[in-house]
Amino acid sequence: MNLSFKNVLLVNGTPRSGTTWLGQIIDSSPHVRYKYQPLFSNTFKERITLQSSENEVNHFFEEVYNTKDDFLDREKEKKHNIHQRFEQKNTSPDVLSIKHVRYHYLLPYLLKQIDNLKVCAIIRNPCATLNSWRKAPKEFREVDGNFNEQWYFAQQRDRFKPGEYFGFHKWKEAVMIFLTIKKWYPERVHLLQYESLVHKTMEEVKRLFDFAELKITDQTNDFLKRTLNEHNDDTYSVFKGKKQTEDWKQELDPSIIEQIYRELKETPLEVFLK
Repeated sequence: MNLSFKNVLLVNGTPRSGTTWLGQIIDSSPHVRYKYQPLFSNTFKERITLQSSENEVNHFFEEVYNTKDDFLDREKEKKHNIHQRFEQKNTSPDVLSIKHVRYHYLLPYLLKQIDNLKVCAIIRNPCATLNSWRKAPKEFREVDGNFNEQWYFAQQRDRFKPGEYFGFHKWKEAVMIFLTIKKWYPERVHLLQYESLVHKTMEEVKRLFDFAELKITDQTNDFLKRTLNEHNDDTYSVFKGKKQTEDWKQELDPSIIEQIYRELKETPLEVFLK
């Protein structure tokens, strides 16, 4: 199948782990066409599955690349200045980049099926991830009940659906998927810690762009300066100014923190507590 682009770069992470900021950083490249959660959109809802053929997956990517859609393109967010609209864009960019906070279980299958596909997975300290979810009124809703009863399984939010990844249980599942695909496809999977992206932004962006075979332009540099200096309180804004990475230590229930540390001690996931 002849495709309109050369490579696919998937951006994955659990909810409230920095995927929106990371996705916009990648979108700042003129050589990227960026799309937001197509498998969660009305247009492409769960279009591909573990049973999809290579041809069906490529057809999906081709359709996403060529579809203009307010949801995929975050038009509302750009209009309200909580996301940035990048004016310097190639007419036919070589890279299709897609962000998802859902459907991470598809990643091993997609890497096996599609040779020109890479994955960048961002991982945030689970305590910080849960605390961010707790404080986001659009994400942890009144109907979701008591946070201290929901933080582990997110049973009201996720409804135990395989493609949803709120809650500590699904954080563990997602990160184990990310670690596994990194082991299986070391040259095609890039793991990025949110805290490192915050504290060593330029260094991590350079590593990311090298991995994606993209050049950093003034558009990316200007965007990074703006995100690090402007502040917008909207839950989904990428403009957060100086980001806090340890506010959870004062805000999250100590019993939750204690249980998370206890469960992750001496496991491959313990490194993400540091």
